[in-house]
Amino acid sequence: MLSEEEVRERAEYCYCVYIQLNALLKNELLDPSRYMEYLKNSSLQLGDDEFIKATIQEGLLAGLEDGGLGSLISLYEGFVHAFCTVIEMDVTEMVQDISGDFLEKLVDEVSIRKSKTRED
Repeated sequence: MLSEEEVRERAEYCYCVYIQLNALLKNELLDPSRYMEYLKNSSLQLGDDEFIKATIQEGLLAGLEDGGLGSLISLYEGFVHAFCTVIEMDVTEMVQDISGDFLEKLVDEVSIRKSKTRED
């Protein structure tokens, strides 16, 4: 059985994945076919995650407007809430303990920058 600290670490990781995938989805200038390219920049190594790759590929093949990213976002959000329930911790309390600078870095890793927009 996992310790409370291990469950909390998993909750924090899932929250970071949720933030990064959500930031990717909000890139309205980015075509879903390029999601995996941008996830290669992820310090969470989401570009190498086989489950995420397969879900996005299936979403693209199915013609989903969001390339399957919406279902991944919901899944990871659900994991966060489930882990927090297990350790009887409020999600907002857990989130406060994650560095705002780190969360901003995660968003920046998958965002289109103005200088990049000209190339896209």
